[in-house]
Amino acid sequence: MKKLLSIVLSAALAMSMALPLSTQSFALGKRFCADRATELANRKANVRVVEGLVVGTLAGLAIGSIVGGSKRSATTGAIIGGVGGTTLGGISANKKWKKEYKKQYLKCRAMTEDDL
Repeated sequence: MKKLLSIVLSAALAMSMALPLSTQSFALGKRFCADRATELANRKANVRVVEGLVVGTLAGLAIGSIVGGSKRSATTGAIIGGVGGTTLGGISANKKWKKEYKKQYLKCRAMTEDDL
């Protein structure tokens, strides 16, 4: 009888330890989520900077060629527009980066390893 009771208690203890481990999932770590959010926010922000560069360069090229009427003035306009567009794109990207980082970080922290 003692042996049977010992086997039953051992089995119950093993089941109580194994069951929670098999169904429990843990949130992803803070460092992992910070790195992941940084990477995703950087991708989105880089697109903004490139968009600003392209739009600024094209606008500067158009304005320079219309106002100056020469190849040199068009080139100067493109350079000025490119710098201005990159600057404005960077400012816009910085605001978007912070928002995107926060969104991705919180999303990651809510996920578990099973969600990846």
